[in-house]
Amino acid sequence: MSETLESGIYHGIVHHQRFVPKIHRFNYRIYLYWLKLSELPTLNERVRGFSTEQKGFSPVKFLRPDFLGEPTLPIEEAVLQRMNELHGSHLEGEVFFLGQIRTFGWYFSPVNFYYLRNKQGYFTHMLAEVSNTPWNKRHHYLVDLAKQENNDKAFHVSPFNPMDMQYQWRIKQPASKLNLHLACIKDTKHFEAALDMDLQPLNSQTLRSALLSIPSMTIKTVAGIYWQALKLFFKRVPIYMHP
Repeated sequence: MSETLESGIYHGIVHHQRFVPKIHRFNYRIYLYWLKLSELPTLNERVRGFSTEQKGFSPVKFLRPDFLGEPTLPIEEAVLQRMNELHGSHLEGEVFFLGQIRTFGWYFSPVNFYYLRNKQGYFTHMLAEVSNTPWNKRHHYLVDLAKQENNDKAFHVSPFNPMDMQYQWRIKQPASKLNLHLACIKDTKHFEAALDMDLQPLNSQTLRSALLSIPSMTIKTVAGIYWQALKLFFKRVPIYMHP
């Protein structure tokens, strides 16, 4: 009897809403991969269409150079190292990845999340790896899930949001449902984004179904970013240039 895997695919809705200086909102159906990083070799063997190998064709690939840290360093070790740098003391546990991965050769993900689970089965910290468009640079924010304190914004992302803001997090423990809420606040709430998703196991059948529903999350994400940016431009929302 084969071992039951904890990796899966979260399907659901991403919601964005802007409050200042103009009202603007939208929802998109998306899916994100939920990968227990220690299971990557097993997924490579057991899930048809999923690969961690650079060579050969596979519709979906988790390639080490696409993600955090030096490509020569195992991804779970790199995540823990970065968490410890930001936390200032030793953290340990199992790491789960939530985000997009390379599909039909294309990869872009505006944000990847790394959840740390302790021996008691409780998720204690979340590392958000944020990328900006079109510069494609990265920055990391560490959230203690017991405290969920605000982070000062330290990285230019959207040209429609100023730098002097704070990120306010509301993150629930990932389970069969995943709920994550982020607000950008200054004197008042300027913007919010949220994920509301349901978990499916990751296997050959569910991967094929996901690809049939949305063949490329990369194309949908990039097209959505520029389409919404065009709408904001025509609404005359102020633009804040990259520092």
